Amino acid sequence: MSGGPQKVLLIVGRGRSGSTILDNMLGELDGFFSVGELHNLWKRGLVRGHTCGCGRPLAECPIWTSVLETAERDLGGSLPTPNQVQGWQDQFVRPSDTRRLLRKKRGDPVAGLSRYLSVLDSVYGALFEVTGARVIVDSSKRPSHAALFHLLSGVTPFFVQLVRDPRAVSYSRTRVKPDEVDQREMRRDGTLRSAFKWWQRNAEAESVRRKHPAGRSLTVRYEDLVSDPAGTIESIARLVDETPADLPFEGPKTVRLGENHTAAGNPSRFKKGLITLREDDEWVHRQNARDQWITTIISLGLLKRYGYPVIVPARLE
Repeated sequence: MSGGPQKVLLIVGRGRSGSTILDNMLGELDGFFSVGELHNLWKRGLVRGHTCGCGRPLAECPIWTSVLETAERDLGGSLPTPNQVQGWQDQFVRPSDTRRLLRKKRGDPVAGLSRYLSVLDSVYGALFEVTGARVIVDSSKRPSHAALFHLLSGVTPFFVQLVRDPRAVSYSRTRVKPDEVDQREMRRDGTLRSAFKWWQRNAEAESVRRKHPAGRSLTVRYEDLVSDPAGTIESIARLVDETPADLPFEGPKTVRLGENHTAAGNPSRFKKGLITLREDDEWVHRQNARDQWITTIISLGLLKRYGYPVIVPARLE
């Protein structure tokens, strides 16, 4: 393990915005290790028995087995059960808890939250020790999860706020998206819920960023990521003060992905080999006008802030 700062790079934002491919690309850089949605390690990986990115049940993955054993050693006793950790998350780290958590100070006497923070500290410390990484990439996306990091003592957090046109997100979240490995269907949302959640997630992500020095975060648009993936990856590497000697690209938009050990996330995390990135803009042609305008009206303030047009330009089929 490096003797330098233990850097955790958190991807924050709304789902269906490209966080999985971004996470996996960053995990290919020297000194980086991608853990996927660490917030869901306990609920999905250990309680429900979902699959690690390497294809094994997470509880049988040698990397995660070693991480959990090391974390237990560092805690000086048995780790809490996965159900107990999930209970703390449900009590203290709900989406509605983001701003309350940002007001917390280290050492505030909240027993369950303090115990959960100790578990997080030990798991991140174990990840650095087991993997030898300088940067752990965590694509949990939840602002409430990111809001804990001013309370952790063992890591230096950095934040990438990943945004995508909310109309594209809304359209994506109405479609069925199966997980072929874990045999489940990803959650779908209606237009109103999707638009509100997009606005809420991004507003809360901005609140988290304001809690930390300005030089520790940046905004990345999905559309810019797929247009210039190498440039985007280089910008993020500079954010965490890393200068990778080699980037995992075989062409302007073709990335080379190896095996990963993501604990949870979009089913695309299982893809390996050469992956060609392209913008998924089916929504421009397929989304009905009513859904498009509902989403536009609800997200209008942040829509303009992130540089998205109010009127969607017509595109030829």
